[in-house]
This record gives sequence, structure tokens and C-alpha cells, in this order.
Amino acid sequence: METLDLRIQNKVKVAPIKAVLDQMLKAQESKDLEAFTMSFSQDTDIVHFGTDIDEIWYNWSSFYEWMAEAIKTKTDLTITEKNTRIRLNATENTAWYSQLLDTCFETKGEPTRIEGFRHTGVLEKRDNKWLIVQSHMSIPYTSPNID
Repeated sequence: METLDLRIQNKVKVAPIKAVLDQMLKAQESKDLEAFTMSFSQDTDIVHFGTDIDEIWYNWSSFYEWMAEAIKTKTDLTITEKNTRIRLNATENTAWYSQLLDTCFETKGEPTRIEGFRHTGVLEKRDNKWLIVQSHMSIPYTSPNID
């Protein structure tokens, strides 16, 4: 199934960006911390937001430490991406993306499935290589039906 929205952007131009996003997700599934790391800038001033209130990292080292533990401890992790949209700026050295993610993993011996994670971020092209410099994850909230 084609999940990349290319109504505006050129598929050839965004393919390397999509490859970085795919690499980052596959690396988490396969617990390949090196491949995961290769998807990101390791700048001291990058920002990453997770889904929990305390999951805000303002530098690479703190984000890396948290992700290394998360990747190592999650079992049977699968990530399915859909509705990926990628846009480039006019000079084609900065891109931003949004995508929805469905995940399954085992935690505390119980299978867990979360659908519709919102994942957004920014990549920069550095030395002809795309790197994620900012990312944000959120979980959709369904408000209770109050009568």
C-alpha cells in the first residue's frame, strides 16, 4: 500500500527522506541502535518530544540514553506507518514530515497495541545526507461522551 502523499512534492526528491524515516522505524523493530542513531543529528541542541509528560529531550545524549533503553526492553515490537506526508523547503535542504503509526509490543508480559500515534518532525540535509533534527510523538485523545 502506498502511504506517501506526493500530490505536491516530487517522489524522487522525497525518496531519500522517506528512506531515513523507514530506517528509523525498522531500526526500532529490529533493536538496531546503530541504524537508529544514523537517522538523527547528534547535535547538543536538538529537541524530541515523546508521548508522556516527562518525555522531552533537549539534546542528543539524553534522547539517545532513553531510546537505547526503550529499544532494548521492548519485545515483539512492530510499527506500521501510514499517511506519511513529506514537504521540502524551496532550497531543498530542509524537510518536514507527518505520519501516523500503529504499534504493537509486549510490556509487562502483556501484548499492547496503540493505533494512530502522531509522529512529526524536521530533517536537514547535511553533507548530502538527511538527518532528523526535531521530532514529536503524540497519542490521539478521544474525549469521553458526556451526556
